[in-house]
Amino acid sequence: MLIGSRPPEAVPVDGLHHPSTPRLGGDPPNGIAAQPPEVLLPPGGSLASAPAPVPARGVTPKRALALDALRLMRDLRDPARRPDRWGDPAFARQTDQIRRHLGPLHSRRTLAASFGREAFQVAIEPGEPVSPIRVAYAIRWLELRDGVDRAGWSVLIEAPPRR
Repeated sequence: MLIGSRPPEAVPVDGLHHPSTPRLGGDPPNGIAAQPPEVLLPPGGSLASAPAPVPARGVTPKRALALDALRLMRDLRDPARRPDRWGDPAFARQTDQIRRHLGPLHSRRTLAASFGREAFQVAIEPGEPVSPIRVAYAIRWLELRDGVDRAGWSVLIEAPPRR
């Protein structure tokens, strides 16, 4: 037995209420008079297109992650090279929290895509990975490379340097 169906009733466009349509009584909504479009636009009448944020000097998220991971390994091996804030308990908490959020990412491709989105909050220009975000991403990059989960940040920072 076939179930009959019919399309939903169409509402004529002319019957819809548009916010720009004046209300009965002539009072603007919320008592605020609408400005004419030419007042809202910059001189010349058109909006300039804003450039999309891009990584500095053409650095891809994948390359920035790889460079951060190399620097992280180097700095973990040599305690004298480590930024002071790496030993801060708040830094450890933030890094471990971010790492928990990155745990479900199971490929370097998805990790790099996620890191690319982080570029809106953190510059991905090559440099020392000193922020908890960059350190957490670098650790996850290494974990995805060799399939070995790393310990929490406090354990990593206290571990004796490997030679």
